[in-house]
Amino acid sequence: MRFLSLSFFFLSFYFSSAQPSLEEERLTNNLTYTSDLPKGLLAGRSIVLYEGSVTVADLTEAQKYFQKAGIDVISYLDVDYVLAGTDPSVVFSNYFNSRGVKFLILFQKSNNEYQSVFTEYNGKKTFGDKDHMSWKQSNTSFVELLRTIYRFAISTQKKENFLINDVPETGFAFRVFKEQNTNFSGDVRFKVAIPRWENEADEKELEAFLKDNFPVKWDPVDPNLTDAELDDKGYRMVLRFVHTRGDVARDILGYDVTQTASSLSSIYYEEKVLKIKTIPSKKMIYKFYFKNTAYGNIFVGSKWDADETWQEALRNHILAMRAELKF
Repeated sequence: MRFLSLSFFFLSFYFSSAQPSLEEERLTNNLTYTSDLPKGLLAGRSIVLYEGSVTVADLTEAQKYFQKAGIDVISYLDVDYVLAGTDPSVVFSNYFNSRGVKFLILFQKSNNEYQSVFTEYNGKKTFGDKDHMSWKQSNTSFVELLRTIYRFAISTQKKENFLINDVPETGFAFRVFKEQNTNFSGDVRFKVAIPRWENEADEKELEAFLKDNFPVKWDPVDPNLTDAELDDKGYRMVLRFVHTRGDVARDILGYDVTQTASSLSSIYYEEKVLKIKTIPSKKMIYKFYFKNTAYGNIFVGSKWDADETWQEALRNHILAMRAELKF
């Protein structure tokens, strides 16, 4: 499969005043905010996570202020990639750890107001938590927001970072999955791991659907178990998903993004009849897939079956699997 890649072209392709995603809200709502910037910000490495509504010009301006202040941002990443799901989170957290990242900076824009969130990186796939200090500011002017950050930084901390890039580093390459298969694996007939959901109501709905529609041996499992741990317990396959923009989901899952249009045709079933609908590629969607726990390759299905709710996306995927494997 291809590598994930970002460039200024992709950055400038999307601009809106969209609301923060559910994943962003989960992250920011789980932080402990103080009146001070996280200690050591001007001595350690940082990563910026930005929303698609933040432009190239914004990021270029941010890097200028960070460089003057001594905030060493080593990379700017689209937040919809980083928070897309369990597998991407593991890959990005491993990357952050390998680069010695100590802080995360989130740039958001909603209803013509910019917000910045600074937090200590916790070294895990959850990225932040209540045990690590955070700080946030907002302003209708992005430049004024940057000026506030600069003033706070130089007035409260000693600058120890000096070799900082002049321009924001936005290009990167990651392989989230070893191999993508555009089919379904017969291994789902063996014991399948189904990670539990955080929400009790969703968990009950998930179990009820699977009991009625997934005629194979499956067990609910701890969502924090690694692929290796699941493999040790005898699970050949695990059901996972990404929740992100449609174009981002296709990139993460190994599709050729040069073939990704402004709208994506997605299959769904109505009274067991296969139908097709289109969903804008910038819409937040769920896309399920099965992953081999021993080898790390994924099975995404022969047709794009993403949808705007997890219930519909799961239904599309399971029914497509049953039709293809004939059970």
